[in-house]
Amino acid sequence: MSKRRVTSADIAKASGVSRSAVSLVLNGRGDGMVDPEKQKRIRAIAHELGYVPNASAVNLRRQRTATLGLVTDAIASAPFAGPLLSAASDVALEAGYMILTIDTWQHPSYVDGALATLRARDVDGLIYADAGLRQLDQIDVPPDVPLVLANAFVADGSLPAFIPDDEGGGRAAVELVIATGHRRIAFITGNSDAPATVQRVRGFTAGMKAAGLSINGTIVPASYSVSSNHAAALELLQSPDRPTAILAANDRGATGVILAAASLGLSVPNDLSVVGYDDEQFLAAEVPPGLTTIALPHREMGQRAVAELLARIAGKGYGEPRTERLPCVPVLRGTVATPPPG
Repeated sequence: MSKRRVTSADIAKASGVSRSAVSLVLNGRGDGMVDPEKQKRIRAIAHELGYVPNASAVNLRRQRTATLGLVTDAIASAPFAGPLLSAASDVALEAGYMILTIDTWQHPSYVDGALATLRARDVDGLIYADAGLRQLDQIDVPPDVPLVLANAFVADGSLPAFIPDDEGGGRAAVELVIATGHRRIAFITGNSDAPATVQRVRGFTAGMKAAGLSINGTIVPASYSVSSNHAAALELLQSPDRPTAILAANDRGATGVILAAASLGLSVPNDLSVVGYDDEQFLAAEVPPGLTTIALPHREMGQRAVAELLARIAGKGYGEPRTERLPCVPVLRGTVATPPPG
């Protein structure tokens, strides 16, 4: 038999006070209305009896459901995006909210339906999060429903968004190998139509120019795959003036570079330094000898998106929307060393 829920009537009877007094105290409105000593007794007896507030009643009074809706494209299954979801959940739970998540599995046409489904469940606000940085068309959500973007943005900046500073990350990668002594540096890019690729190339270019290094022939097109980076690296490493450091646009690409070097009898990092991007969970730290990489701020994006959404729900965040770029920081492991002589 399930245990009966303790009610305010039970507490009133045990405390020898009225139900209205109990209600005032438990709802935080007892000061000036109920004697302080009685307030202490009511709280002590409530604790002793194991009183738990009825969430539905509390939310009805607040005119909220204490739930947030989160729509993703494939982030729930992306190998490096778990920290975004877990960080978002941590912030929400700490504030007394739960997150309902719908994954559209990379079907853009499903997004509006997913948002409508969550709105039908009376969520207090919405987050759209993407597995890879993406520019979105305007999302169809009524203006009275708070919406925040994570790892996605709209071109006109009309929605609050938290995205990686990929340009800064690209620059950090090249500055890392330059500081180690490298001058012959190549960058194998990701998909040319990806916003992250454009930003990372821009950062690489800025870092090279700031160091007085030419970028002629240093940027090699590829995709975000092991095989395309493997092929590009083989060509680079068999050239007469081969690079001493190769930067890849993601960690899988960096894995392809390491495999290409190994097939040519080159040691990483003694003959070739390699830097990845993403700090992909279960990959970057596991690739021997441990991949030096640029970490995407997934946890920070999740935390900041939920914090912003909660502020907007509370009416504290309806200022100008902004797109905020969060730092992408180097993670030093074992694939970068000083260049070989010559």
